[in-house]
Amino acid sequence: MNIKKSDAENLKKEREKAARRRKRVWVFAQIITRPWIKRKFNFSTSDFDPAEIDGPVIVAINHSCAYDPIFVGAAFKNKMLTYIASEHILRMRPWGPMLDSCFSIIHHQKGAKGSRTALVAMKRIKRGESIFLAVEGEQTWDGLSLPIMPYTGKLVKGSGATLVTYMIEGGYLSVPRWASNVRKGKVYGHPVKIYSPEKIKGMSDEEVESAIAKDLWLDIWEWQKSQPGGPISYVPAKGGSTDGLERAVFTCPSCGSFGTLRSKGDTIGCTCGFKTRLNDTGFFEPAEPFGTVADWMRFDRAKLKDKLKSCAKETESGDHIVFSDSDITLKKIGEGHAEEWTETGRLSLIYRDGEFILSAAGHEFHLEGIPAMTMVLAARVVFSDKSGYYELRSKKGSRTNLRKYIIVWGMLSAEADFR
Repeated sequence: MNIKKSDAENLKKEREKAARRRKRVWVFAQIITRPWIKRKFNFSTSDFDPAEIDGPVIVAINHSCAYDPIFVGAAFKNKMLTYIASEHILRMRPWGPMLDSCFSIIHHQKGAKGSRTALVAMKRIKRGESIFLAVEGEQTWDGLSLPIMPYTGKLVKGSGATLVTYMIEGGYLSVPRWASNVRKGKVYGHPVKIYSPEKIKGMSDEEVESAIAKDLWLDIWEWQKSQPGGPISYVPAKGGSTDGLERAVFTCPSCGSFGTLRSKGDTIGCTCGFKTRLNDTGFFEPAEPFGTVADWMRFDRAKLKDKLKSCAKETESGDHIVFSDSDITLKKIGEGHAEEWTETGRLSLIYRDGEFILSAAGHEFHLEGIPAMTMVLAARVVFSDKSGYYELRSKKGSRTNLRKYIIVWGMLSAEADFR
C-alpha cells in the first residue's frame, strides 16, 4: 500500500514538474513566435481573450495549413494549449522528442483506426489542460473544409470543457498543402462560437459534430471572391505560385494522361503542350478549363473513377499497372514510433484478378484490406493493415503525386472521404 502511494506521489511530482516546464516554454514561445508569425504571414486576430473562460477549453479549428498550431497558439497566448498531432512528428529527430518534451503532445496515429487519442485527450482535460484540436484530422488539399473526425462529439461531450470553434481564414492560400513555398498575404483568426459545458451537455454527439462542422465550414475560393477590396494577393517568398502543384493535381485536361504534369514558376503544363497560369490570388488564368485547384481536383476524381471502371472490365489475366512512381521508401513503424525496417523501390497500383493491389518496394497490400489510409503533409502516406502500420515517402524534393493512391483507396472504401 505504501509502495502504491509512493508511486502515485512520484507520478504527481513528475506531472507538476512537466507542467512547470511547459508553462515556461509556452511563455518563451510567445515572445519569440508571435512577432515572427505576424510579420511572416500578416497574421491578425480578433479582440478575444481566452483567459476570460473559466476552466479548460477545447479549441476546434478548421485545418487550413501546416502553420495552424502556431496561428492558434499566438491567438491563445493567455491559455496554454496541449496539442494533438500526428505521431510522425515524434519520429522527426531530434526535433520530435524535443517538441514532445516541451509541449507534451498527444500523438495521433494517422492511417490507423481507434479511439485512443480521444481517451488520452479526455484524461488530460480532466487534469485541467486545454486542448488544440484540428477536427478535420488533416489539412485541406483544395481549400474546402473536410468532414469532422470520428469521436469528436464523444470527446467534446465527455470532457466537460468549454468548446471554442475557431476559424482561420487565408491560411490555405498562404501555405497550400501541396506547395513547396510560403506566400505572404493575409491570415485572420477569430472565434466563431463559444459553447459552455452546460450547452454541450444538452446536445448529442451528432449535434456537437454538426455544430462544429457548420461553424468551421470554409470555401476559400468564395471567401476570396467576397473580399471588400477584391481577391487578396499571396506572393511567394521564393519560387512560383505553382511550385509543387503536381503533388495535388495529376490529370492533364488536354490529353488525359496521368502523372505528366510539371510546374514551373507560375505555370503548370503537360508534355503534350497544355499550359495554364496560376495567379497570386490562387485562381487560374484563363479560367477554363479550371478556375480553381478545387475544380481541377474534381476533374481528377472523375477521370480516375473512369479509369478504375475500365480496369474492372479487363478480362485478361496478369498484372495491369494503373500508374506507377519510382524512388519511394516504405517503412514499417513499430511500438514507440520505432522504424522496424526501411526499403526503397517502385510504387505501383496494380489491377490483378479483380483486385487492386498496392505494390511498394517489393511488398504487396490489397487495398480493400486496408482499413485506414491517409497522408501526412504532401509527401507521405501512412496506412495500416493486419500486418502492421506503414509509411510511404517520396524522395526529398520530389514532386511525386502520392495523393492519387489515397483517392483510389477512398473509392474502394465506404468510410473514406477521398477529396
